[in-house]
Amino acid sequence: MAVKIDQDACIGCGVCEGLYPDLFRMEDDGKAHVTDLTAFDIDLAREAIDECPTEAISED
Repeated sequence: MAVKIDQDACIGCGVCEGLYPDLFRMEDDGKAHVTDLTAFDIDLAREAIDECPTEAISED
């Protein structure tokens, strides 16, 4: 599984970073970015996907 963020849809609310700061980080551009895809908790990632208000986070 891979996690990606649609930068056009991201509003920079920070919900994903708040839920899973080891995977998501707010950058200087005001958008969330995925930090590390090598090993992550799938359940936490899916919770962030479900909680994103603009549905900007998805999994492949």
